[in-house]
Amino acid sequence: MNKKLTILIPTYREGKIIDTSIEDINRTLKKEEIDFEIIVIDDNSNDQTIEKINQISKTNKHIRVVLNSSSKGFGNSIIEGIKRANGEIICFVMADQSDSPKDIINYYNEIVLNDFDCVFGDRWIKKDLVENYPKFKFYINRFGNNVLSSFFNIKYTDLTNSFKMYKKSVLLELFPLISHHFSITVEIPLKAISRGYSYKIIPNKWKNNIHTVSNLNLRHVFVTYSLIIIYCLIEKYFFIKKHN
Repeated sequence: MNKKLTILIPTYREGKIIDTSIEDINRTLKKEEIDFEIIVIDDNSNDQTIEKINQISKTNKHIRVVLNSSSKGFGNSIIEGIKRANGEIICFVMADQSDSPKDIINYYNEIVLNDFDCVFGDRWIKKDLVENYPKFKFYINRFGNNVLSSFFNIKYTDLTNSFKMYKKSVLLELFPLISHHFSITVEIPLKAISRGYSYKIIPNKWKNNIHTVSNLNLRHVFVTYSLIIIYCLIEKYFFIKKHN
């Protein structure tokens, strides 16, 4: 069954790469004859991002751009995109080509053919799937994800991986989403798992792009993620208590 797929791409100053990123995804999905749309949710960029997307969308009915109407933030862009999506299935994809379009197909097949509610990518299941991941960031990632999975007693250890796919109906049932930043990539899967939605974990590729500028603020990351984790623990406790 060919269920419509929405690709959500949050952007902020991605003018150097957004056109090639969109074209790569568009070309891959067309080959598979999937009914799809690509929504770029821009966080009010001040470079050529919007101009390039608008130029592409003039000749491609699958692509449209939406401005984030809330305050700035990756999480707010994701929430805006979910509300605007027309697809039955939604995939979050980064704008910098760190995610492989071929993996979008793998995710999609799992949801459509096996009727999972969610598909989560794990970059660390197999060797050689990750290219040029910064060493310092790697150690923080592995420590944080392993601690997080222990807290929630789950086997998934790549929760911070933003590249995930969901049924839209599931995402809407998880509202309200409270994270305004990248911590939304943790909030959504933790709430979905705690509420008992079905999911599949599969390996996915990741590569560091030369256009990507690391802006890792450890204090900000610690505070925002900690608040969301506490919120999800409380939500899990009350959800389980309510259904027992």
